[in-house]
Amino acid sequence: MLIDKSPEGYLQSVKDFAKQIGKEDDLDKKLDYLHNYANQDRNHDVDEKLPEEKHYTRCLLFKDFAPYSFEFMMERKNDDGEYVRWFNGGLIFHGNHDGFGSGSYPTLSVCLNPTDGWSIHT
Repeated sequence: MLIDKSPEGYLQSVKDFAKQIGKEDDLDKKLDYLHNYANQDRNHDVDEKLPEEKHYTRCLLFKDFAPYSFEFMMERKNDDGEYVRWFNGGLIFHGNHDGFGSGSYPTLSVCLNPTDGWSIHT
């Protein structure tokens, strides 16, 4: 489950930007990956679609300081059924502006291979 906690309109503006540069599919695939990450009830068939109230994990999406990027917090349910923090990461947009993930400003994030588009960092 993906929950948008970024400022109103930010997610849509990033989606609009992705469409404008021809990378809409790239962004959608990464958002879908975060939406479904480890999203399984402990006792269900992996192929079964679960209603949201049965999701074992959820991803909270926030605006990152890097342009067109997000930070996220992954949470999972504990035995009481409450979501607790599991780990944090970033959905970072790389390209010419940051040396394709070289670690330079403005993203300050490193990719092992040159990246033109979004990359999930944990």
